[in-house]
Amino acid sequence: MTEMRIDGIYDLSTIWKFAEEVFPYFKERMLDWDAAYKEYLSRIFRVDSEKELHLLLAEFVNLLGDGHTDYHFPEKLITENGFLPFHLVFREGRWFIGETVEELKEFLGTEILEINETRIQDMIKQCFPYIYHVEDYANPETVERILPFFLKKSENRILTLQGTLSFDLRTGIPSMISIQRDKKEEAKEESDNFHRFYGTKLEMRTYNKILYVRIDNFLNSDAAREILAALSPSTGDADKFAGVILDLRNNIGGMTAYAEKVAELFIPGEFHAYQKKTRQIKGVDLASASQYIRMSEKKIEELIRDGLCDSEEVKRCLEMAKNQHYFTYVDSFGTPEQKAFYNGPMIILISRGTISAAEDFTAMFRSTKRAVLMGMPTLGTTGTPLVKRLRLGGFLRICSVGHQLLDGTEFIGKGILPDLLVEETWEDYVCGKDTVLEKALEYLSAD
Repeated sequence: MTEMRIDGIYDLSTIWKFAEEVFPYFKERMLDWDAAYKEYLSRIFRVDSEKELHLLLAEFVNLLGDGHTDYHFPEKLITENGFLPFHLVFREGRWFIGETVEELKEFLGTEILEINETRIQDMIKQCFPYIYHVEDYANPETVERILPFFLKKSENRILTLQGTLSFDLRTGIPSMISIQRDKKEEAKEESDNFHRFYGTKLEMRTYNKILYVRIDNFLNSDAAREILAALSPSTGDADKFAGVILDLRNNIGGMTAYAEKVAELFIPGEFHAYQKKTRQIKGVDLASASQYIRMSEKKIEELIRDGLCDSEEVKRCLEMAKNQHYFTYVDSFGTPEQKAFYNGPMIILISRGTISAAEDFTAMFRSTKRAVLMGMPTLGTTGTPLVKRLRLGGFLRICSVGHQLLDGTEFIGKGILPDLLVEETWEDYVCGKDTVLEKALEYLSAD
């Protein structure tokens, strides 16, 4: 344990160091990072196990309260700890079993009330010190990774509306079955007004003259090409589509460069998404700051009066000392002469499952007002993270770029708000009814 504790001290110090250098939100967090480091350094000497040590590191990182700033546990520890035999779904402030193993299939779709005699909401809150969350919501996949740390290896008990079930954590990722939902598209496919595209990586279909495209990530370099092929009019069909719906409700992010290529199909000219800031540090200014900090305000005023320094220099140096001096800029996409391939009505569907590069994409359409945003707020996390492998086997991500919407709206930790708020209910999820998509189709059809 002694050697492991030493490595833990090294990792804690590495986290403190890199966040000190690049994290862009210290001013917003109003966090004394040095004091936090001192506190957690003392706590390392009180941990009794490897699991506690990793949880402590995760908790320290999570003080920064950013979705692109987190601690990833070693795969070996995750495997040893075990996996849940079900997947979680969050709807309307409640948690449900969305998928599970064969022997627990009778509980598919049921609401979870308690785990091991603890209210599910309180059990999830036990995870919050270690993972990014927005109010009472955390990404279900993130919850599933951390929740086993607070459960027993065997004989855990879940209270549901259908009764009580007992489960053990699994030694490997188990195969699961899903809810058999009423797929209404089967009936629609028999209609002349419905068409599904085949041979594409993206899920694309048309409803009457409205094109629907589901984009679950921006890791697909072919996404823009596939959408362009669908948009390209056939001979004598110049008005091929009366509307386009891009569904980003389960988009985990990826490459903003790929997202940009899709956006360029719909947004003409040069366009923007965010105001950005990144930390700017100069060693000589930090040295000057160390001198100014020792001086009284009266002494600094005298130096300024005598022309030995100026107020802007003092401000810049002191901001650097407080980790609050930034280079600010506006991002840019497209080119001035670029033309869009489609100029008609558009809707972007978003939710808490819209993350990272998908939020960059959403911001492009918010800033240009090119599309109506419909659904629920996004997760409120994007950035370019610095990644560092740590001695104990985990790895660290630290956000290096701060973001605001182009109009200055803060959305990190809150989410980008939709223009039209529409929430999918649990009943909709179970039966396969897509209320959000139906509202989008109605909206475009009304135009």
